[in-house]
Amino acid sequence: MRLNNVFIILCFVGFYSFSQTKKTTLFTINNEPYYTQDFITNYEKNNNLIPDSTNSLQDYLELFINYKLKVKEAKDLKLDTFPKYINELKDYKSRLIQPYLKDIPITEKLVKEAYERLLKEVNASHILIFIQPNTPPKDTLLVYNKLIEARSLVLQGKSFSEVAKEYSEDPSVEQNGGNLGFFTALEMVYPFENAAYSTNVNDISKPFRTKFGYHIVQVHEKIAARGEVEVAHIMLKNETNKAKKKIDSIYNLVINEDESFGTIATKVSEDNASAVKEGKLNRFSFGQMVDDFSKVAFELQTIGDVSTPFQTKYGWHIVKLLNKYPVESFEKLKGELTQKIERDERSNLTGQTVVNKLVKEYEIKVDKNALNQFKTKDWRSNSEIFKSILLTIENKNIDQLSFIEFLKKIKYNSVEEAFNNFIRHEVLNYYKENIEFTNKEFAATYNEFKEGLLLFDLLEKKVWEKSKDSFGLANYFNAFKEKKYKGLALEDIKGTVISDYQNYLENIWVDSLREKYQVKINNIEKKKLLKLN
Repeated sequence: MRLNNVFIILCFVGFYSFSQTKKTTLFTINNEPYYTQDFITNYEKNNNLIPDSTNSLQDYLELFINYKLKVKEAKDLKLDTFPKYINELKDYKSRLIQPYLKDIPITEKLVKEAYERLLKEVNASHILIFIQPNTPPKDTLLVYNKLIEARSLVLQGKSFSEVAKEYSEDPSVEQNGGNLGFFTALEMVYPFENAAYSTNVNDISKPFRTKFGYHIVQVHEKIAARGEVEVAHIMLKNETNKAKKKIDSIYNLVINEDESFGTIATKVSEDNASAVKEGKLNRFSFGQMVDDFSKVAFELQTIGDVSTPFQTKYGWHIVKLLNKYPVESFEKLKGELTQKIERDERSNLTGQTVVNKLVKEYEIKVDKNALNQFKTKDWRSNSEIFKSILLTIENKNIDQLSFIEFLKKIKYNSVEEAFNNFIRHEVLNYYKENIEFTNKEFAATYNEFKEGLLLFDLLEKKVWEKSKDSFGLANYFNAFKEKKYKGLALEDIKGTVISDYQNYLENIWVDSLREKYQVKINNIEKKKLLKLN
């Protein structure tokens, strides 16, 4: 509930303006200036909160001044130094900054690419050789060459399945000969998806790397996407020879319509998870079920069609088609695809693009002597000698000890590799630390929240906690009982009275702030404003 209240407060937060070259003071509080353009921006954003009247701008100006007085009081009380405030602000900033760490054009490109691939299904086989992320280059080369060797055997005429069983380390290879069946976009890791969709039918890719290791892939077929289907099924486990006879008798009951499909499924299906739902399964695409099951389900054409009994590795089935779902339009899927891509490993591409731009944009200086020290000295046993400045990003100096802390957390093959990653890591940190000073949009939103959160704590102390005092509330009610509440009982209108009492307490507080702080209005600017009304 805390954040909800903060956002209510934000209705009156000053909006930072970066657009004007010369700022004109509208008013001061103890000689601290508040600018006309900031007020106008805020008013245009929130004027719907002020009732229509000839004095709406005047009314809003008073509210705006009152708001800034409260914020001034909060800062004077040093509420912005409290750990609770600092931690909550830090958490908010970490969430707010996320969209700014992504390259929007790249994201949009990836979303369109994913949708275009969703319109096709690919049937492919692969050979996988596992390799760890930080495997030395010489060992990586051995794996690469081994896959080149396997690829050559297939090109020479040996079946892919045979070669896969000989070379592949995929645990399922003995059962499927490397064949993965049909799949579509966002069902495989991104590098694998890229290889499958960019390889022509009947061709074999060159070796490529994923987080699992190195692969080669052979594409067997590419077809138009079949979308998704929704079906119900009846299943008997394939444990005895009697299962076939029993499923045939059940099929006769279904086609004779002695009972509904759902009723029969509930009574006899041995798939317990779906039986309680009248045999209904969640909608699925072709590759999400075993091929034998998917093939039958997708061959059913008309809603209500029922398959003849068929067998999979799980048992005997009868399937009824409930609905078909073709691939939806790009506009309908755009939001869902964007969310999936943000969670997918391809989202790293957008982050990498941002860092690449920053590396080119920032002034970065490296002390080569300080870097070479890591090549000639053992930092693990002699860390006390590593005290020099290693890296400078703009005006920020980063020492050798920071690099040592970085090295402790990662695996690396060489100092050069680790240092390049360190530069990118520190560049991103610098961007995060300074974004409120360099990005107008972020600064506006962030500063709104900073002041709103700060004021929340003060309002809680000055108004909301005091309004919980039953004695004070009763005194307030009795004072206005006849004039304002027409003799009604407090218990009957307590919510209204509490709200009125809070406004009363806030007005008293604001009056005290008006006395405590000196407010000076630039009447020339004020007259210009009122002409806009």
